[in-house]
Amino acid sequence: MNKATVTATPGTQNIEIERVFEAPREKVFAAMTTKDKIAKWWTGPGYSVKVEEFDARSGGHWKFTHSDDKGNSFGFHGSYHLVSPEMIIQTFEFDGLGEPGHVALEKATLEDLGDGRTKLQVHATYMSVEDRDGMIASGMEGGLQQTYNALDAVLADM
Repeated sequence: MNKATVTATPGTQNIEIERVFEAPREKVFAAMTTKDKIAKWWTGPGYSVKVEEFDARSGGHWKFTHSDDKGNSFGFHGSYHLVSPEMIIQTFEFDGLGEPGHVALEKATLEDLGDGRTKLQVHATYMSVEDRDGMIASGMEGGLQQTYNALDAVLADM
């Protein structure tokens, strides 16, 4: 199983993520832009996800809520600026940082490696170094690894 690499160079506002999926780009793109597929893989450690809003097109919006069996919940939301099989540009806001307003701009590229595999590269820019560090401290990397592992299972079923 592949593992995502997460790079956060000290003193910068950026997080770089790279992960290879054992599926062609068309499948990865479909899993990232189809509501019923998103609901199966956009999970978190011990949390279920509710897709409250999902319009995966340039100009569309999205909103997800994670909940656990103890009644704890937190959300994520954003707007799509560009949606194509090669690239998705969106805003990303995590409501779990203690207060809203910590927005990142994410550029995700999907590279067809030509052998039935796809490389996903995400470049996320936060409003400040402190916001970026807060995201890292929130446990984002562990959740990301679990989410991408769940995406592997969805891709295998497609």
